Amino acid sequence: MLVRTSMIRLGLLLAGLLLGAVAVAQPAPPEPPQQPFLRIEAGAHTAPVARLAVDASGQTLASVSDDKTLRLWTLPEGTQRRVIRPPIGTNEDGELYAVALSPDGGRVAAAGFTGQSWDGVFCLYLYDARSGRLLARLSGLPAPVQHLAFSADGLRLAVALGGRAGIRVFDARTGALLFNDPGYGGPARMLSFDRGGRLATASADGHVRVYGPDGRRLADRVPANGARPFGLAWSPDGGLIAIGYEDRLRVEVLSATDLRSVMLPDVAGLAGEGLPAVAWAADGQGGVQLYAAGYARLAGAPAAAGRGIAVQREAAPAPSPKREFVVRRWTDFGLGPSTDIPAARDAISHLLALPGGGVAYAAADPGWGRITPEGLIAFPPQPPGADFRATGASLAATEDGTTLRVALRAGEAPVTFDALDGRLEAAGGAGAFQAARTASARLPIADWHNSNRPRLGQIPLRLGEGEFARSLAILPKEDGFLLGTDTHLRLFDAAGRAVDALAVPGAVWGLTVAGDIAIAALGDGTLRWYRLAAGAVVEQAALFIQAETRRWALWTPEGLFDHAANGGQELVGVLLNRGRAQNTEWASFQQAYRALYAPQAVRQRIAGDQGPAQQRLAQLGEVRARIGRLPVLAAGKEACAVVGAECQPLGWDARSLPEGATALRLTLATTDRGLGLGPLDVLVNDRIAARTEAKPGETEVEVPLDPGPNRIATRLYAEDRTLFADGPALALRRPGDAGPPADAGRLVVLAIGVNRYANPELDLRFAVPDAETVAGLLREGAGSLFRETRVTVLRDAEASRRGVLDALARAAEDVGPGDTFILYIAGHGIRTQPDNRFLFLPSDTRDTSGWAALRAQGIDDGTLVAALARIRARDAFLLLDTCHAGQLTMEQLSALGNETGRFLLAASGSVQEALDSYDDRNGVFAYALREGLRGKAAMDAEGRVSALGLGEWVTRRVPELARQRQHQQDAVFRTAQRDLRSFPISQVRR
Repeated sequence: MLVRTSMIRLGLLLAGLLLGAVAVAQPAPPEPPQQPFLRIEAGAHTAPVARLAVDASGQTLASVSDDKTLRLWTLPEGTQRRVIRPPIGTNEDGELYAVALSPDGGRVAAAGFTGQSWDGVFCLYLYDARSGRLLARLSGLPAPVQHLAFSADGLRLAVALGGRAGIRVFDARTGALLFNDPGYGGPARMLSFDRGGRLATASADGHVRVYGPDGRRLADRVPANGARPFGLAWSPDGGLIAIGYEDRLRVEVLSATDLRSVMLPDVAGLAGEGLPAVAWAADGQGGVQLYAAGYARLAGAPAAAGRGIAVQREAAPAPSPKREFVVRRWTDFGLGPSTDIPAARDAISHLLALPGGGVAYAAADPGWGRITPEGLIAFPPQPPGADFRATGASLAATEDGTTLRVALRAGEAPVTFDALDGRLEAAGGAGAFQAARTASARLPIADWHNSNRPRLGQIPLRLGEGEFARSLAILPKEDGFLLGTDTHLRLFDAAGRAVDALAVPGAVWGLTVAGDIAIAALGDGTLRWYRLAAGAVVEQAALFIQAETRRWALWTPEGLFDHAANGGQELVGVLLNRGRAQNTEWASFQQAYRALYAPQAVRQRIAGDQGPAQQRLAQLGEVRARIGRLPVLAAGKEACAVVGAECQPLGWDARSLPEGATALRLTLATTDRGLGLGPLDVLVNDRIAARTEAKPGETEVEVPLDPGPNRIATRLYAEDRTLFADGPALALRRPGDAGPPADAGRLVVLAIGVNRYANPELDLRFAVPDAETVAGLLREGAGSLFRETRVTVLRDAEASRRGVLDALARAAEDVGPGDTFILYIAGHGIRTQPDNRFLFLPSDTRDTSGWAALRAQGIDDGTLVAALARIRARDAFLLLDTCHAGQLTMEQLSALGNETGRFLLAASGSVQEALDSYDDRNGVFAYALREGLRGKAAMDAEGRVSALGLGEWVTRRVPELARQRQHQQDAVFRTAQRDLRSFPISQVRR
C-alpha cells in the first residue's frame, strides 16, 4: 500500500551538532564506538565494490564498498581524488552498499549497513563531494539501504531498503519525506529516475514498479514468475526499462508505460547464475547499446564462482586469476548482435552508463573498471592487495610461526615473509613450512569447507546466523581446533565445545598453526598472527602486502608498525569516530610516523616478547587519542599559478595548469585544536618542496612546479612534530604534456665529512676519507648518465654549521627539477633526549655539556628537512653515515625519509670507535657503498646502478661486514614515495 506524508521530517541531523550536547531532561543518545579502528588504506577498495554513481558532466565517479569507504575518482582516467570514511562499528556496521552523486557533482550520498549498532535503526550520510565535509545525516531508516538515486534536477533522493521496508523518497534539500511505499514483499534492489521525474524500482519480490513524480504508482508488474529482478535502467528516451535478474540468465526490456515485455535479448553462449546488472549507454557515434553482467561467463569456461551481489554469503567464492566474468554488449538498443567483454575476475555487481558514452562497472575483484564507447576495456578492476579466496589453503609457516609462505593471488608463485627480518621475497625451495592439518582420526571434522553446518563427528559446531566456515586448523596436540569463518576465528576443544571466538575483519580463507601461534589469511587481504593461550585467541600482529608494488605494512593491534623499505607507511591508518553526525578523524601511519614507527617492538611481539611493545606504548601515552586533536589544514581563499610576473587564479578543484606555470602560490587556513602548530609542508610528486612555519589563521606558501604532471600534497605538523594532519591536495597536468622530459640532467653531489672537531674528544679518523671515496665514486660512475657532474666536498673546518647550511643553500639555488642531487654526510649523528630527534654535529661543535648546548651547535632533522625542501631535484638520495657515537636507531633515521619523500640510506646502531674503519680506508657503510657502486649492487643490462639497487645492496651488506669485525651495525633504506620511481645514479664500466 502506498503511504503519503505531508513533509514529515525524519531527523536530518546537521554535522555541526556538538559532541555530547544533550537536552537537560533526556539521556545522551548513543554514539558510534569511540575506540580507534586500524584500517587499511591502499589507494583503492579492499573489499567488493557494491555501487557506482556519476555526475551529469561525467567528470566524477563515486564508489562504495564493504570496506566501509566512499571514494571519489576523476574520469576518464580513473585516478582517486578523495576518500570519505563514515562512522563505523566493530562488525558489519559501516559497510556501504549504496551511493548517489547529485547531478552537479557537489553532493554525494552514501548508505548501507550504517548506524544500526548505536541507533537501532539505519541512516544515510550526505557529504560535500568537493571537501568531504559531512552535510547531513538522515536517520530512522528501518533496514539497510540497498540503492540510492538523485533525480535529474537534484531535488529528490530515492532510497531502496532491504528486508520488506520498500522505498522512500526525500527532499534532497531539507530531508523531508515526500513519499514512501512499504508494501514490498522482499528487498528493493535498485531504483532509478528518468529525466521527467518518474521513478522505477526492481525488487526481489519479483515486482517492477513505476511511480510518477508525485509518488503515485503508475505501473506494477511481475515480468517473470518466480524470478528476482535486480538491475534496472531507463533507456535514454525514457520509453523502455531494462531489467536484469539476479537468479537467472535473463535480461528483459519492458515498456515504461505498462511494463509489458517488449524484448528478451539473446543470452546464448553465457553460463552463470544471473545477470543482475544492466545499463543503456551511448557508443559515441549516435547509437545506443545495451549492457548486462553479473555472474555471467562464457559457456564452457571453468566455473569460477563469484562472491555474490547484494548483502549475502556465498558457498564457494573462488575467483579466477583471469577476467572470466564478462559484460555482454548488444548493439542497437539490444536488437543487434552481441559481443562479450572479459571484464572481471569475480562477479560484477553494477553497470553504470557514463555521460560521454561507455560504462563503468563495479566488481567483487575488488575494484571497478571502465569500458569505452567502442566496447573496449579502458582499464579493469585493479585490486590492491592479496586475494586469499583461492590461495588461502596454501598458507604455511615455519615451526616458530615467524616466517610465512603463501600465494598472494590465484595463478601466482608464492612469496615468503620473515617477520623478524622484515623481508618479503619470492619463495624458494620447499623449506620447513607447515600447512594446516585438517584431518585427524581423533578429530573427525566434516563439512567445514564453505559450509554453514560444520560438525565434529555427529556433533554440530555452532556458528552465527548466515555464517559459513571457510578454513580449519587442528592444534598440534589434537586437543582442539580452530575454525575460520566469514566473521570469526573460533576455537573449539577436542569435544567440539566452543572455547573462544574472536571477530575478524574479513573471512578467514586460510589458517595454519605453529605451536601456540595461529596465522590466518583474511578476506581483507591481511595475514594475521594470533596467540592461543589460556583458552583465548589474542591478536598479535597483522600484515598487509600491496600485491603489485610489494610494499607492506606490519602492525600490532595498538598501532605500532613496521614497513617495507620502498614504502608502506601510507597503507594503514587509525580511524576515530566522533559524534554520530560528525566527520570521522583519520591519520595514516605516515602521519603518525615518529610516534608509532617501532619495528623492533613489532617484531619482538610476534616472536613472543611483549615487553618492548608495552614499554613503547607506556612512553607514548594516549597518542592515538591525540589524533582527534590534530591541527586542521584547509584550503584558504586563494590559490594561483605563477606565470611570468602574474599569478593566475586557480580553483582548489582544478585539474590543469595554465601554459607556462612555474610555481603555485597557496593560501592555507590553519586551526590549532590543542596540540600547537609546527611546520607546514608542501610536497610535489611525493617529495618535500616547501616548508614554512605555520601561523594561526592563514599561511601563504609558494612552491615550485615540476615539468609535466604535478601532484601536490600539503601537511601540517603538531607542535611536537610527532603527528601531522593532511591538508588539501591537487593533481595538475600541463596542457598537452604527457610527462616530464626524459633528457639527462646534471648530477649534483654534496659530500660532507668531519674528522676534526672543535672539541678534540669528538675526533674521528675516517669520516673525511669516506666522504672523499663516495664523492669520487659518484663522479667516476656518472659517465654518460648525466650531461654534467658537479661534486662539492666539505672537509673538517669547511663543514661547520654555517658552512653546511650555506652549501645546502647554494645547492638550492643551483639544482633544477631535471637534476639528480645526492647528499652524503659522515660524522657524528646523535639521538637527542627526551624527544628522540636526529642531530648532526658539525665540525665547530665544542660544548657537549648538555642537550641544549648540542642543539644550539648542531643541525637538527627539522633544519635538514627544511634545507632539502628548497632543493628542486626530482630525484635525490640522502646518505647518512652518522652512526659512530650516537646510538641512532632505525626509527629516527627512517623518519627523515618519511618526511622528505626522498630516498634515504643510512647507518643505524651504536658502533664502537674501532669500527670507524673497516679496511683502514673506509668505514663499514662507505665500504658497502663502494662495493655497490663498483658493480656488486644489482645493475641493468647497460651496467646502471639505481638508487633502489644500491639501497638493497647496502642494507644486506652492512650487517655482514660488521659481523666480520665482531660488531653489530645495520643500514636503513627507506622511501616514502607512493609511486616508487627509482633512478640511476652510477654506471659501471665493462
